[in-house]
Amino acid sequence: MTDPLPYIDPFDDGRSPAQPVTAMDEASSLIDAVVRFERAVTRIGNDRLRPWKMTLSSYTALRILANRPHLTLAQLARRCYVRPQTMTRIVAELENRDFVARSAHPESERALSLRVTETGMAALGEMNAEVLKISDTLNTTLATDDIVATDQRLRRAAVVVENELRKMNRPN
Repeated sequence: MTDPLPYIDPFDDGRSPAQPVTAMDEASSLIDAVVRFERAVTRIGNDRLRPWKMTLSSYTALRILANRPHLTLAQLARRCYVRPQTMTRIVAELENRDFVARSAHPESERALSLRVTETGMAALGEMNAEVLKISDTLNTTLATDDIVATDQRLRRAAVVVENELRKMNRPN
């Protein structure tokens, strides 16, 4: 295991005089770490996908569709955690590159079904080799049990926060 990265105070922009580290409770520190991790993964994913002129969001949508053909645009947006408008733009770009095709949905007259084309599958195979290096890095840094436990805990926490958000948005 490598040395831990230094703590970076999220409130310090580097221009202010040095101050004592702002006290954070454990949950706030976890949120800071999760945001930092997500941004680091997004940056390295986007860098590794640059040769294909793809973003990590587009790659994720393509990868989900490869494993779950016949999703609608709305279903794909939910699985990618983006708004339908954002997914419309992503899918349009994937269609323009002949990575994704739309057709009549097998279970609904009104919905369109999305699927990855042969061209998209070939490109996805190439991209996987680069992007999945991120998983290799995690697997060499953390023990499998740690990864599994962290995954389960973060998913459980996400459900709790999502439920809180739903309650906040409900009209009284």
